[in-house]
Amino acid sequence: MNTDTSHQSTESSPECPDSVTRIRQAWRRVVPVAITLAVWLAFFALASGSVAAQSNVGDVYCGTGVETGIGIVFGAVAGLGLPATGFYVGRAGLSYMRAGGNPEKKNQAKEKLVMSCVGFVIIVLALISPELIDKVGSQMGFGFSDCVRPF
Repeated sequence: MNTDTSHQSTESSPECPDSVTRIRQAWRRVVPVAITLAVWLAFFALASGSVAAQSNVGDVYCGTGVETGIGIVFGAVAGLGLPATGFYVGRAGLSYMRAGGNPEKKNQAKEKLVMSCVGFVIIVLALISPELIDKVGSQMGFGFSDCVRPF
């Protein structure tokens, strides 16, 4: 008869690594979000100080390469991003229609469709956010200069 107690303690310990693994996985999700939030808060804290001192943000960029770069970047987002999003939404829709009764293929197609729609929302928000920020800023006493508005 084996009376070794160390063997019994290892049988009851599999719960411990599972909980440690779950905690590690939770931290892997929380840490990047916390770092991103801290960076954005620091950006807003620094940016609000310089914005408060100016009436029109971006006047210093008028007539420089930054003004041209803003136009190029937003033109590229609108010119390339929107058609690409339409292509991927259409492709995901066709994939969903071809899935037939296969639930695995349907779920994959739904996931692709949702991700394509999320990409479309991100592109639209990127295009309209400068105007929204300008509207809110004008209510608070500052606004963007005409040369840094993309459209």
